[in-house]
Amino acid sequence: MEIIQNNIDELNATIKITLGKADYEGPVNDSLKQIRRRANVKGFRPGQAPMGLIKKDYLRPVMAEEINKLLSKNLFNYLKDNNVDYLGEPLPSIREKADVDFSKDSDYTFYFDLALAPKFDVAIDSNLNLTQYVIDVENENVDKGVEAYKNAAGKNEPAETSSEKSMLKGEVYQLNDDGSRNEEGLSNKTSLLVSKVENPDQKAKFIDKKVGDEINFDLKEVFKETEAKAMLGNNMVDFNTVKSNFAFKIEEILDFVPGEITQELYDKFFGKDKVHNEDELRAEIRSQYEKAYEQESDYKLMLDARNSLIAASSFNVPLDFMKRWMLSLEQYKDWDEEKLTAQFPQLENDIKWNLIQNRVVKDNNIEVTADEELAEAKKVISSEFVRYGIPVSQIPADMLDNLAKERLAKDNERNMVHSHVISEKITALVKEKATLTQQNISYEDFGKLFE
Repeated sequence: MEIIQNNIDELNATIKITLGKADYEGPVNDSLKQIRRRANVKGFRPGQAPMGLIKKDYLRPVMAEEINKLLSKNLFNYLKDNNVDYLGEPLPSIREKADVDFSKDSDYTFYFDLALAPKFDVAIDSNLNLTQYVIDVENENVDKGVEAYKNAAGKNEPAETSSEKSMLKGEVYQLNDDGSRNEEGLSNKTSLLVSKVENPDQKAKFIDKKVGDEINFDLKEVFKETEAKAMLGNNMVDFNTVKSNFAFKIEEILDFVPGEITQELYDKFFGKDKVHNEDELRAEIRSQYEKAYEQESDYKLMLDARNSLIAASSFNVPLDFMKRWMLSLEQYKDWDEEKLTAQFPQLENDIKWNLIQNRVVKDNNIEVTADEELAEAKKVISSEFVRYGIPVSQIPADMLDNLAKERLAKDNERNMVHSHVISEKITALVKEKATLTQQNISYEDFGKLFE
Protein backbone atom coordinates (compact mmCIF):
# COMPACT_ATOMS: atom_id res chain seq x y z
CA MET A 1 0.00 0.00 0.00
CA GLU A 2 1.21 3.48 -0.87
CA ILE A 3 -0.21 6.77 0.48
CA ILE A 4 0.95 10.09 -0.98
CA GLN A 5 -0.22 13.54 0.05
CA ASN A 6 -0.11 16.30 -2.56
CA ASN A 7 -0.72 19.81 -1.20
CA ILE A 8 -2.52 21.88 -3.84
CA ASP A 9 -2.16 25.07 -1.80
CA GLU A 10 -2.14 26.07 1.88
CA LEU A 11 -5.75 24.97 2.35
CA ASN A 12 -6.30 22.05 -0.01
CA ALA A 13 -4.62 18.70 -0.60
CA THR A 14 -5.17 15.46 -2.46
CA ILE A 15 -4.45 12.08 -0.90
CA LYS A 16 -3.51 9.27 -3.29
CA ILE A 17 -3.87 5.70 -2.00
CA THR A 18 -2.69 2.72 -4.04
CA LEU A 19 -3.76 -0.77 -2.93
CA GLY A 20 -2.00 -3.88 -4.21
CA LYS A 21 -3.57 -7.31 -4.45
CA ALA A 22 -1.70 -8.35 -1.31
CA ASP A 23 -3.44 -5.60 0.64
CA TYR A 24 -7.02 -6.68 -0.03
CA GLU A 25 -6.78 -10.36 -1.05
CA GLY A 26 -6.80 -11.77 2.49
CA PRO A 27 -9.85 -9.83 3.81
CA VAL A 28 -11.78 -10.48 0.57
CA ASN A 29 -11.12 -14.25 0.68
CA ASP A 30 -12.05 -14.42 4.38
CA SER A 31 -15.33 -12.66 3.67
CA LEU A 32 -16.12 -14.93 0.71
CA LYS A 33 -15.44 -18.03 2.86
CA GLN A 34 -17.90 -16.78 5.47
CA ILE A 35 -20.53 -16.25 2.78
CA ARG A 36 -19.87 -19.76 1.39
CA ARG A 37 -20.42 -21.31 4.83
CA ARG A 38 -23.83 -19.62 5.10
CA ALA A 39 -24.92 -19.86 1.45
CA ASN A 40 -27.79 -22.07 0.29
CA VAL A 41 -27.16 -22.71 -3.40
CA LYS A 42 -29.55 -24.90 -5.36
CA GLY A 43 -28.02 -28.31 -6.15
CA PHE A 44 -25.46 -28.17 -3.33
CA ARG A 45 -25.51 -28.98 0.37
CA PRO A 46 -25.37 -25.91 2.65
CA GLY A 47 -21.82 -24.60 2.81
CA GLN A 48 -20.61 -26.86 -0.03
CA ALA A 49 -21.19 -24.66 -3.09
CA PRO A 50 -18.08 -24.20 -5.28
CA MET A 51 -16.14 -21.01 -4.54
CA GLY A 52 -16.42 -20.14 -8.23
CA LEU A 53 -20.18 -19.78 -7.93
CA ILE A 54 -19.82 -17.74 -4.75
CA LYS A 55 -17.34 -15.40 -6.45
CA LYS A 56 -19.64 -15.02 -9.44
CA ASP A 57 -22.46 -13.67 -7.25
CA TYR A 58 -20.57 -11.93 -4.46
CA LEU A 59 -17.05 -10.95 -5.54
CA ARG A 60 -17.79 -7.39 -6.68
CA PRO A 61 -19.80 -6.28 -3.59
CA VAL A 62 -17.34 -8.02 -1.24
CA MET A 63 -14.38 -6.35 -2.97
CA ALA A 64 -16.10 -2.96 -2.72
CA GLU A 65 -16.89 -3.42 0.98
CA GLU A 66 -13.48 -4.73 2.06
CA ILE A 67 -11.53 -2.20 0.02
CA ASN A 68 -13.63 0.66 1.43
CA LYS A 69 -12.86 -0.60 4.93
CA LEU A 70 -9.13 -0.66 4.14
CA LEU A 71 -9.25 2.81 2.59
CA SER A 72 -11.05 4.35 5.54
CA LYS A 73 -8.86 2.72 8.18
CA ASN A 74 -5.55 3.51 6.51
CA LEU A 75 -6.51 7.01 5.40
CA PHE A 76 -7.39 8.11 8.92
CA ASN A 77 -4.37 6.30 10.38
CA TYR A 78 -2.18 8.23 7.93
CA LEU A 79 -3.72 11.57 8.95
CA LYS A 80 -3.28 10.73 12.63
CA ASP A 81 0.25 9.35 12.37
CA ASN A 82 1.43 12.32 10.30
CA ASN A 83 -0.30 14.92 12.50
CA VAL A 84 -2.23 16.32 9.54
CA ASP A 85 -4.45 19.14 10.82
CA TYR A 86 -7.55 19.05 8.64
CA LEU A 87 -11.16 20.27 8.51
CA GLY A 88 -14.28 18.18 8.03
CA GLU A 89 -13.54 14.77 6.56
CA PRO A 90 -11.81 13.59 3.36
CA LEU A 91 -14.11 13.35 0.34
CA PRO A 92 -13.74 11.39 -2.92
CA SER A 93 -11.69 13.65 -5.17
CA ILE A 94 -13.21 15.82 -7.86
CA ARG A 95 -9.72 16.72 -9.10
CA GLU A 96 -8.51 13.16 -9.76
CA LYS A 97 -10.82 10.39 -10.89
CA ALA A 98 -10.24 6.78 -9.90
CA ASP A 99 -10.79 4.10 -12.57
CA VAL A 100 -12.00 1.09 -10.60
CA ASP A 101 -13.26 -2.30 -11.77
CA PHE A 102 -13.73 -4.64 -8.82
CA SER A 103 -14.02 -7.68 -11.09
CA LYS A 104 -10.28 -7.55 -11.78
CA ASP A 105 -7.42 -8.72 -9.56
CA SER A 106 -5.21 -5.68 -9.91
CA ASP A 107 -3.79 -2.68 -8.14
CA TYR A 108 -6.29 0.07 -7.39
CA THR A 109 -5.65 3.78 -7.00
CA PHE A 110 -8.01 6.10 -5.15
CA TYR A 111 -7.94 9.86 -4.64
CA PHE A 112 -9.39 11.94 -1.84
CA ASP A 113 -9.73 15.70 -1.47
CA LEU A 114 -8.73 17.08 1.91
CA ALA A 115 -9.23 20.51 3.51
CA LEU A 116 -6.16 21.62 5.46
CA ALA A 117 -6.64 23.67 8.60
CA PRO A 118 -5.20 27.17 8.21
CA LYS A 119 -2.14 28.13 10.23
CA PHE A 120 -2.64 31.19 12.41
CA ASP A 121 -1.97 32.69 15.81
CA VAL A 122 -4.55 33.99 18.25
CA ALA A 123 -3.97 35.86 21.48
CA ILE A 124 -6.30 36.56 24.36
CA ASP A 125 -4.48 39.33 26.17
CA SER A 126 -4.73 42.98 27.19
CA ASN A 127 -5.05 44.04 23.54
CA LEU A 128 -8.52 42.51 23.50
CA ASN A 129 -10.76 45.38 24.67
CA LEU A 130 -14.28 44.45 25.74
CA THR A 131 -17.19 45.82 27.77
CA GLN A 132 -18.34 43.77 30.74
CA TYR A 133 -21.92 44.67 31.55
CA VAL A 134 -23.03 44.71 35.19
CA ILE A 135 -26.81 44.29 35.15
CA ASP A 136 -28.64 46.11 37.93
CA VAL A 137 -31.01 44.06 40.09
CA GLU A 138 -34.15 46.15 40.52
CA ASN A 139 -35.93 46.19 43.87
CA GLU A 140 -39.17 45.49 42.02
CA ASN A 141 -37.82 42.11 40.94
CA VAL A 142 -36.79 41.28 44.49
CA ASP A 143 -40.30 42.25 45.69
CA LYS A 144 -41.82 39.93 43.08
CA GLY A 145 -39.50 37.15 44.23
CA VAL A 146 -40.60 37.56 47.84
CA GLU A 147 -44.22 37.52 46.71
CA ALA A 148 -43.63 34.33 44.72
CA TYR A 149 -42.21 32.53 47.78
CA LYS A 150 -45.12 33.75 49.90
CA ASN A 151 -47.50 32.47 47.25
CA ALA A 152 -45.75 29.11 47.44
CA ALA A 153 -46.63 29.10 51.13
CA GLY A 154 -50.20 30.28 50.52
CA LYS A 155 -53.49 28.47 50.03
CA ASN A 156 -57.00 28.91 48.69
CA GLU A 157 -59.55 30.07 51.29
CA PRO A 158 -63.35 30.45 50.95
CA ALA A 159 -64.62 33.91 49.99
CA GLU A 160 -68.11 35.41 50.02
CA THR A 161 -67.80 37.40 46.78
CA SER A 162 -65.83 36.61 43.63
CA SER A 163 -63.04 38.85 42.32
CA GLU A 164 -60.70 38.79 39.35
CA LYS A 165 -58.34 36.58 41.36
CA SER A 166 -60.97 34.04 42.45
CA MET A 167 -61.30 30.39 41.59
CA LEU A 168 -64.91 29.39 41.05
CA LYS A 169 -66.06 25.80 41.52
CA GLY A 170 -69.40 24.62 40.25
CA GLU A 171 -71.27 23.24 37.28
CA VAL A 172 -71.11 24.43 33.68
CA TYR A 173 -74.04 23.50 31.43
CA GLN A 174 -75.52 24.27 28.03
CA LEU A 175 -78.61 26.49 27.60
CA ASN A 176 -81.54 26.43 25.22
CA ASP A 177 -82.24 29.43 22.99
CA ASP A 178 -84.76 30.73 25.56
CA GLY A 179 -82.12 30.68 28.32
CA SER A 180 -83.42 27.60 30.10
CA ARG A 181 -81.16 24.67 30.90
CA ASN A 182 -80.77 22.17 28.08
CA GLU A 183 -81.29 18.90 29.94
CA GLU A 184 -79.78 16.93 27.06
CA GLY A 185 -76.96 19.36 26.44
CA LEU A 186 -73.34 19.39 27.57
CA SER A 187 -72.54 19.76 31.27
CA ASN A 188 -69.71 19.13 33.72
CA LYS A 189 -68.58 19.75 37.30
CA THR A 190 -65.50 21.91 37.00
CA SER A 191 -63.52 24.91 38.22
CA LEU A 192 -62.73 28.26 36.61
CA LEU A 193 -60.06 30.89 37.22
CA VAL A 194 -61.61 34.31 36.60
CA SER A 195 -58.20 35.77 35.76
CA LYS A 196 -57.94 33.42 32.78
CA VAL A 197 -60.97 34.95 31.05
CA GLU A 198 -59.43 37.32 28.50
CA ASN A 199 -62.56 39.01 27.11
CA PRO A 200 -63.24 42.00 29.45
CA ASP A 201 -67.02 41.95 28.91
CA GLN A 202 -67.22 38.24 29.62
CA LYS A 203 -64.84 38.49 32.59
CA ALA A 204 -67.06 41.12 34.24
CA LYS A 205 -69.89 38.56 34.38
CA PHE A 206 -67.87 36.42 36.83
CA ILE A 207 -66.93 39.23 39.26
CA ASP A 208 -68.92 40.28 42.38
CA LYS A 209 -70.88 37.02 42.38
CA LYS A 210 -71.87 34.80 45.32
CA VAL A 211 -72.35 31.08 45.90
CA GLY A 212 -75.57 29.98 44.16
CA ASP A 213 -75.41 32.61 41.42
CA GLU A 214 -75.84 31.45 37.82
CA ILE A 215 -73.79 33.23 35.17
CA ASN A 216 -74.80 33.11 31.51
CA PHE A 217 -71.86 33.40 29.12
CA ASP A 218 -70.72 32.71 25.57
CA LEU A 219 -68.45 29.67 25.57
CA LYS A 220 -66.49 30.78 22.50
CA GLU A 221 -65.97 34.29 23.87
CA VAL A 222 -64.62 32.99 27.19
CA PHE A 223 -62.50 30.00 26.16
CA LYS A 224 -60.22 28.82 23.41
CA GLU A 225 -60.97 25.38 21.99
CA THR A 226 -58.62 23.36 24.21
CA GLU A 227 -59.76 25.22 27.35
CA ALA A 228 -63.43 24.71 26.46
CA LYS A 229 -62.92 21.00 25.98
CA ALA A 230 -61.13 20.73 29.32
CA MET A 231 -63.92 22.71 31.01
CA LEU A 232 -66.49 20.28 29.63
CA GLY A 233 -64.52 17.18 30.55
CA ASN A 234 -63.22 16.62 27.01
CA ASN A 235 -66.66 15.41 25.87
CA MET A 236 -67.36 18.21 23.38
CA VAL A 237 -67.46 16.94 19.81
CA ASP A 238 -66.85 20.04 17.66
CA PHE A 239 -65.94 23.46 19.05
CA ASN A 240 -66.72 25.20 15.74
CA THR A 241 -70.32 23.95 15.49
CA VAL A 242 -71.35 23.66 19.16
CA LYS A 243 -74.02 26.13 20.33
CA SER A 244 -72.14 28.45 22.67
CA ASN A 245 -74.88 29.58 25.10
CA PHE A 246 -73.75 28.25 28.49
CA ALA A 247 -74.21 28.94 32.18
CA PHE A 248 -71.99 28.45 35.20
CA LYS A 249 -73.60 27.86 38.64
CA ILE A 250 -71.24 28.77 41.48
CA GLU A 251 -70.97 26.20 44.29
CA GLU A 252 -67.77 27.51 45.92
CA ILE A 253 -65.64 30.66 45.74
CA LEU A 254 -61.96 30.41 46.67
CA ASP A 255 -59.46 33.25 46.90
CA PHE A 256 -55.75 32.62 47.07
CA VAL A 257 -54.17 34.04 50.22
CA PRO A 258 -50.35 34.32 50.38
CA GLY A 259 -48.87 32.69 53.47
CA GLU A 260 -46.12 33.47 55.93
CA ILE A 261 -43.03 31.43 55.26
CA THR A 262 -42.08 29.20 58.17
CA GLN A 263 -38.57 28.03 58.97
CA GLU A 264 -39.59 24.62 57.66
CA LEU A 265 -40.37 26.18 54.28
CA TYR A 266 -37.17 28.26 54.30
CA ASP A 267 -35.26 25.02 54.84
CA LYS A 268 -37.26 23.34 52.07
CA PHE A 269 -36.58 26.12 49.58
CA PHE A 270 -32.93 26.88 50.37
CA GLY A 271 -31.50 24.10 52.54
CA LYS A 272 -31.36 23.79 56.28
CA ASP A 273 -30.60 26.98 58.25
CA LYS A 274 -29.47 29.01 55.23
CA VAL A 275 -32.34 31.54 55.38
CA HIS A 276 -34.19 32.55 58.56
CA ASN A 277 -36.25 35.69 57.86
CA GLU A 278 -37.51 38.00 55.13
CA ASP A 279 -34.37 40.16 55.11
CA GLU A 280 -32.25 37.09 54.45
CA LEU A 281 -34.83 35.94 51.91
CA ARG A 282 -34.49 39.22 50.04
CA ALA A 283 -30.71 38.91 50.13
CA GLU A 284 -30.93 35.37 48.75
CA ILE A 285 -33.29 36.43 45.95
CA ARG A 286 -30.98 39.32 45.04
CA SER A 287 -28.04 36.91 45.00
CA GLN A 288 -29.95 34.56 42.68
CA TYR A 289 -30.65 37.43 40.29
CA GLU A 290 -27.02 38.54 40.41
CA LYS A 291 -25.80 35.03 39.53
CA ALA A 292 -28.30 34.72 36.70
CA TYR A 293 -27.43 38.17 35.38
CA GLU A 294 -23.72 37.41 35.59
CA GLN A 295 -24.25 34.37 33.37
CA GLU A 296 -26.14 36.49 30.84
CA SER A 297 -23.42 39.14 31.01
CA ASP A 298 -20.74 36.49 30.45
CA TYR A 299 -22.68 35.22 27.43
CA LYS A 300 -22.68 38.71 25.94
CA LEU A 301 -18.99 39.10 26.79
CA MET A 302 -18.13 35.94 24.89
CA LEU A 303 -20.27 36.97 21.90
CA ASP A 304 -18.29 40.20 21.73
CA ALA A 305 -14.98 38.36 22.23
CA ARG A 306 -15.95 35.91 19.49
CA ASN A 307 -16.78 38.71 17.05
CA SER A 308 -13.58 40.61 17.90
CA LEU A 309 -11.33 37.58 17.51
CA ILE A 310 -12.96 36.54 14.22
CA ALA A 311 -12.66 40.10 12.87
CA ALA A 312 -8.98 40.18 13.87
CA SER A 313 -8.24 36.80 12.29
CA SER A 314 -6.25 36.92 9.08
CA PHE A 315 -6.74 33.33 7.99
CA ASN A 316 -9.10 31.87 5.41
CA VAL A 317 -10.92 28.57 5.23
CA PRO A 318 -11.32 26.35 2.13
CA LEU A 319 -14.87 27.45 1.37
CA ASP A 320 -15.58 25.28 -1.68
CA PHE A 321 -14.51 22.11 0.10
CA MET A 322 -16.41 22.98 3.27
CA LYS A 323 -19.60 23.49 1.27
CA ARG A 324 -19.15 20.08 -0.38
CA TRP A 325 -18.52 18.45 2.98
CA MET A 326 -21.46 20.12 4.71
CA LEU A 327 -23.86 19.09 1.95
CA SER A 328 -22.75 15.49 2.56
CA LEU A 329 -23.84 15.63 6.21
CA GLU A 330 -27.15 14.30 7.47
CA GLN A 331 -28.11 17.62 9.13
CA TYR A 332 -27.95 19.39 5.76
CA LYS A 333 -29.61 16.67 3.70
CA ASP A 334 -32.55 18.93 2.80
CA TRP A 335 -30.31 21.84 1.76
CA ASP A 336 -29.18 22.64 -1.78
CA GLU A 337 -26.09 24.60 -2.78
CA GLU A 338 -28.09 27.82 -3.23
CA LYS A 339 -29.47 27.70 0.32
CA LEU A 340 -26.08 26.79 1.76
CA THR A 341 -24.40 29.65 -0.10
CA ALA A 342 -26.97 32.11 1.26
CA GLN A 343 -26.32 30.95 4.83
CA PHE A 344 -22.60 30.46 4.48
CA PRO A 345 -21.31 33.82 5.80
CA GLN A 346 -22.61 32.85 9.25
CA LEU A 347 -21.50 29.25 8.83
CA GLU A 348 -18.03 30.46 7.82
CA ASN A 349 -17.82 32.46 11.05
CA ASP A 350 -18.87 29.33 12.97
CA ILE A 351 -16.04 27.39 11.31
CA LYS A 352 -13.53 30.14 12.11
CA TRP A 353 -14.69 30.36 15.72
CA ASN A 354 -14.35 26.61 16.14
CA LEU A 355 -10.76 26.84 14.86
CA ILE A 356 -10.02 29.77 17.18
CA GLN A 357 -11.48 27.93 20.18
CA ASN A 358 -9.39 24.86 19.43
CA ARG A 359 -6.25 26.99 19.17
CA VAL A 360 -7.03 28.79 22.45
CA VAL A 361 -7.58 25.42 24.16
CA LYS A 362 -4.28 24.08 22.81
CA ASP A 363 -2.21 27.21 23.49
CA ASN A 364 -3.50 27.53 27.06
CA ASN A 365 -3.42 23.81 27.92
CA ILE A 366 -7.12 23.82 28.74
CA GLU A 367 -8.36 20.39 29.81
CA VAL A 368 -11.61 19.01 31.16
CA THR A 369 -11.54 16.33 33.85
CA ALA A 370 -14.18 13.67 34.45
CA ASP A 371 -15.03 15.35 37.77
CA GLU A 372 -15.61 18.66 35.97
CA GLU A 373 -17.92 16.97 33.47
CA LEU A 374 -19.85 15.34 36.32
CA ALA A 375 -20.17 18.66 38.18
CA GLU A 376 -21.42 20.42 35.03
CA ALA A 377 -23.95 17.65 34.30
CA LYS A 378 -25.27 18.05 37.86
CA LYS A 379 -25.65 21.80 37.32
CA VAL A 380 -27.61 21.25 34.11
CA ILE A 381 -29.92 18.68 35.71
CA SER A 382 -30.43 20.85 38.81
CA SER A 383 -31.49 23.79 36.65
CA GLU A 384 -34.01 21.54 34.90
CA PHE A 385 -35.53 20.56 38.25
CA VAL A 386 -35.71 24.21 39.28
CA ARG A 387 -37.60 25.08 36.09
CA TYR A 388 -40.24 22.58 37.20
CA GLY A 389 -40.44 24.19 40.64
CA ILE A 390 -38.30 21.68 42.53
CA PRO A 391 -35.64 23.40 44.69
CA VAL A 392 -32.11 22.03 44.43
CA SER A 393 -32.13 21.38 48.18
CA GLN A 394 -34.89 18.78 47.66
CA ILE A 395 -32.93 16.69 45.15
CA PRO A 396 -31.23 13.75 46.90
CA ALA A 397 -27.46 13.83 46.29
CA ASP A 398 -27.28 10.18 45.19
CA MET A 399 -30.16 10.64 42.74
CA LEU A 400 -28.52 13.74 41.22
CA ASP A 401 -25.23 11.87 40.94
CA ASN A 402 -26.86 8.89 39.20
CA LEU A 403 -28.83 11.10 36.79
CA ALA A 404 -25.64 12.97 35.87
CA LYS A 405 -23.75 9.72 35.22
CA GLU A 406 -26.60 8.39 33.08
CA ARG A 407 -26.52 11.56 31.01
CA LEU A 408 -22.77 11.42 30.55
CA ALA A 409 -23.05 7.82 29.35
CA LYS A 410 -24.65 9.17 26.14
CA ASP A 411 -22.01 10.45 23.73
CA ASN A 412 -24.02 13.41 22.42
CA GLU A 413 -24.92 14.53 25.95
CA ARG A 414 -21.34 14.16 27.13
CA ASN A 415 -20.08 16.17 24.16
CA MET A 416 -22.52 18.98 24.99
CA VAL A 417 -21.41 19.03 28.62
CA HIS A 418 -17.74 18.92 27.61
CA SER A 419 -18.22 21.83 25.19
CA HIS A 420 -19.97 23.87 27.85
CA VAL A 421 -17.12 23.37 30.32
CA ILE A 422 -14.62 24.40 27.62
CA SER A 423 -16.68 27.51 26.92
CA GLU A 424 -16.75 28.39 30.63
CA LYS A 425 -12.97 28.04 30.84
CA ILE A 426 -12.42 30.24 27.80
CA THR A 427 -14.80 32.80 29.33
CA ALA A 428 -12.74 32.77 32.54
CA LEU A 429 -9.58 33.23 30.45
CA VAL A 430 -11.10 36.25 28.68
CA LYS A 431 -12.16 37.78 32.02
CA GLU A 432 -8.66 37.24 33.39
CA LYS A 433 -6.53 38.47 30.48
CA ALA A 434 -8.58 40.85 28.32
CA THR A 435 -8.97 44.57 29.07
CA LEU A 436 -12.51 44.87 30.44
CA THR A 437 -14.43 48.11 30.95
CA GLN A 438 -17.32 47.64 33.35
CA GLN A 439 -20.62 49.31 32.55
CA ASN A 440 -23.73 49.24 34.71
CA ILE A 441 -26.93 48.73 32.77
CA SER A 442 -30.60 47.97 33.39
CA TYR A 443 -31.90 44.56 32.37
CA GLU A 444 -34.23 46.21 29.85
CA ASP A 445 -31.38 48.10 28.17
CA PHE A 446 -29.19 44.99 28.30
CA GLY A 447 -31.84 43.12 26.30
CA LYS A 448 -31.76 45.83 23.63
CA LEU A 449 -28.08 45.03 22.98
CA PHE A 450 -29.22 41.83 21.25
CA GLU A 451 -31.68 43.56 18.91
